[in-house]
Amino acid sequence: MRKDELIVKEVLRYLNVPYLTADQTLKNQIIEAYQDMKSGVTIRKTYQCLDMSLEGNSILLKDVCFGLTSRDLAGILKHSSKLYLMAVTLGNEIDKKISAAQQVDMMKALIYNGCANVMIEEACDDVESEIMEQLEEGQFLTMRYSPGYGDVPLKVQKDVLSVLDTVRKVGISATMAGMLIPLKSVTAFIGVSNIKEGRHKSCAHCLMQERCIYRKRGEQCGN
Repeated sequence: MRKDELIVKEVLRYLNVPYLTADQTLKNQIIEAYQDMKSGVTIRKTYQCLDMSLEGNSILLKDVCFGLTSRDLAGILKHSSKLYLMAVTLGNEIDKKISAAQQVDMMKALIYNGCANVMIEEACDDVESEIMEQLEEGQFLTMRYSPGYGDVPLKVQKDVLSVLDTVRKVGISATMAGMLIPLKSVTAFIGVSNIKEGRHKSCAHCLMQERCIYRKRGEQCGN
C-alpha cells in the first residue's frame, strides 16, 4: 500500500469511517489536509535513558526523584534494567490550525485532528527508530507505553516532564489533570530489554477498551 493510502486509512480510523466505504472526495480532502498540516509542523523531541529497578510492581528510576507503581508497566519492563523516557510534540501551530478550523468547518477540523494524530504517531515512531540505533547487541526495546494507558495514571505526566525538562527543551507542559500542552504531544516509557519483546499494544492495556468503536466492529485501532 502506498504511503498516501496508509495515511488515508489511518485518518479514516479517527473519523470512524471504514476505508472501503469512503468516497474519493473525502480521501482527497484527507491528503490535502495532511499536506497542509505538514507545512505547519515543528516536531520537537527529547528523550533520556535511565537505570531502573523493579520492586514488585514499583518502578524505581535511579538518579532522579521519580518512581511509580503500575502492574501493567512493571509487566512490560520485567526484563529491563534501563528505560527511556521520551517526549514529542508537533508544536502550537497545529493546535491553532485545528482550533481555527473548528470555527468555520467542523468536518475540516475533524480531518485536521485525524491528520495530526497520525503525524504525532509517526514522530514517535521516528524517535523509537533513533533510539534503536543506539542499542547495543543483545538489547531490544519493549513496546511504547504512555501515561493514561492501563493503570498508569495521567498524573505522572508532570514527573516525566520534570525529569526531561520539557518546558525548557521542547515547550511541553501539562495541566493539573495531566493533559499535555501543546495538545498534539506524547510522553512515553520504553524499556530496554535483554530479550526480543512483542512491541504491539494490546486491547487489554487500553483505557478505551469498553467504549472502543473498533472493538465493537471486530477491528483493532492499529496500534
